[in-house]
Amino acid sequence: MRLIQGECLTYQHTIEELERIINGRKTVKVSREGIFTPASVMLILRPEGNDYSLLFIKRPENSQDVFSGHMAFPGGKMKEEDGSKLETAIRETFEETGIDLRESGRVIGELDDFNPNNPRGSHYIVTPYVAFLTKDTEIRPNEEVAEIIWIPLSHLKDEKNSEVRIVEKQKVRVKDFVFYYRDYLIWGMTARVLHKFLSIAGNLF
Repeated sequence: MRLIQGECLTYQHTIEELERIINGRKTVKVSREGIFTPASVMLILRPEGNDYSLLFIKRPENSQDVFSGHMAFPGGKMKEEDGSKLETAIRETFEETGIDLRESGRVIGELDDFNPNNPRGSHYIVTPYVAFLTKDTEIRPNEEVAEIIWIPLSHLKDEKNSEVRIVEKQKVRVKDFVFYYRDYLIWGMTARVLHKFLSIAGNLF
């Protein structure tokens, strides 16, 4: 990820502009009664020539995991020692991918809260954060990650590579999104987070 001077300036401008857009809007928080589990995920961007790519992980098949085999963003549930959901996202990103965002990245803001449609995961309230890589870093996936995939934003933005489905949630019909990349399928909460990010970023990328 070595950039020449002009590319560095463009990259820096993109970071600053997206940061302004994200932090200039009011985030939507999910509130619910009863017991819930706070969690967070991290959307990580890096430059790829004239494009940008977004990091996804593919979870291994595991009957004990409600998100078994899914495409996802790095992240997980908040632990007692985490001082905030942001710390959770940074910690989980490092544990799952080896990327230390404190050393090689810049977190620029947070998106709206999300609640998984999966009944087994509906007790989670998930806060997504957005970060840029600022320098080369070695990626070391742990046992919770089967694959790491960088997907170009130009591909994700192309309407030919996605579709909108109508699903029923608690007897209410809602929009659900699906994105396709090679043999990978992005759906569920991850696709909804991705759609929200792309709609916020607009034509910046």
